[in-house]
Amino acid sequence: MRLLKASLAVAVALFAGIKTAAAQDADNGRLLSERWCTECHAIGTPSGKSKVKSFASIVAREDISAEMIARFLLLPHATMPSPPLSRQNAQDIAAFIMGMKK
Repeated sequence: MRLLKASLAVAVALFAGIKTAAAQDADNGRLLSERWCTECHAIGTPSGKSKVKSFASIVAREDISAEMIARFLLLPHATMPSPPLSRQNAQDIAAFIMGMKK
């Protein structure tokens, strides 16, 4: 019985670790945004200098979701560079952007 409980505890701990590793990481999203997005987008408070949408204006849309942003980031775009983002990185950037929602 003890062995069964110990095995179950290990399985739960491993599952929790996998779940945590797959969760969105807004801090990583901020770092990636600073690296890949700031050349064109205002990622903080809109500065008024950019002709493209700021992250604040993107997240202000009523119909926007983290899933929509992540999917958008993974598609090729004629007007936007396509940085080498993994699905997790796109989700992290989306989490960062959605964290600006007021």
